[in-house]
Amino acid sequence: MKNLQHNNKGVSKFVYNSYQKLFSEPNFKGIEPQMPRFQLTNFLKQAVQNHYLVTIQINGTDAVYETTGFLTEASENRFILSRSHQNVTYLLQLHNIRFVKRLSIN
Repeated sequence: MKNLQHNNKGVSKFVYNSYQKLFSEPNFKGIEPQMPRFQLTNFLKQAVQNHYLVTIQINGTDAVYETTGFLTEASENRFILSRSHQNVTYLLQLHNIRFVKRLSIN
């Protein structure tokens, strides 16, 4: 019986860790410097055209937020960031975006 309980704890821990890894944000390494507007525009355009997975830091009113997903352009200087596995969508404006980083899909 003891061996069975030990195996259940191991399986439970594995499932929990896998779930956390699957649905968590990438490691937040710190606040990145504000990218110049021309660089943001260029990177966002590439991300939309090539359907890149990106991490974006957003200037909030009280803090800097970071999220990951795929971009589509809603209108000039407005973007939609979608996270399909969590059904979350963000509407972003260019002036609120601090930093964009492309992620590789494994």
